[in-house]
Amino acid sequence: MTIAEIFAGESKNVEFKEDLSEKSIKYMKSVVAFANGTGGKIIFGVADKTREVVGFGKEDVFKKIDAIANAVSDSCEPAIIPDVTAQTIDGKTVIVLEVSEGRQRPYYIKALGRENGVYVRVAGTTRLADEYMMKELLFEGSNRHFDQGLCTGLSITDEEIEELCKAMKAQAIKNAHSDEQKESIKDVCRQQLRSWGILIERDGKDYPANAFAILTGCGELHVATQCGVFKGTTKEVFVDRREYDGPLWK
Repeated sequence: MTIAEIFAGESKNVEFKEDLSEKSIKYMKSVVAFANGTGGKIIFGVADKTREVVGFGKEDVFKKIDAIANAVSDSCEPAIIPDVTAQTIDGKTVIVLEVSEGRQRPYYIKALGRENGVYVRVAGTTRLADEYMMKELLFEGSNRHFDQGLCTGLSITDEEIEELCKAMKAQAIKNAHSDEQKESIKDVCRQQLRSWGILIERDGKDYPANAFAILTGCGELHVATQCGVFKGTTKEVFVDRREYDGPLWK
């Protein structure tokens, strides 16, 4: 961790804490969120609002490191083994709690239970996982993904499959940057949809995966893309938000 990284501010993988909270659950939410995502770091000794490096006295550092390691060990399920180290930034000692991407998802806070203790990282914030994200984490924990699962309750016809194949090719042509790229785009066939996990073949018949419903907007599976606008280059001043549904590429 460098002073330049501190000035860059909090992000999906970085969070600042000026000091350890009396109740470790305040930062434990971010610990499980990092494990449920792509990993991340909590930097203790940096003010989250001003990004000022306040640091800790040398006599306190190792006690705090032990307290953090014990809190993570006692509070998280499945077990999370973090890397907790002391680093010097701008002449001051901070504590870096680094959490790796977990493979036994979903991770949650024991005291809150699985239903209320699963958190995820969204941009620079930590949020309680919603029902859709919980399903995705469960699939990932079993080396599967939600979009690969069978979309129950949705029936599709050969015409709808053909329509999706044509739409995907048309979108690829639209996204091409040159005539050469456009000419290289081939037809999308049913077999490719199977290999991509969009169709599931059983006993010679094709069934829609959740990916089919997400791409086409068909069925009762509600999937929306949420977008937020902030003033400036930080997330301090929220301006507006929009939610889009329907076929994914639209």
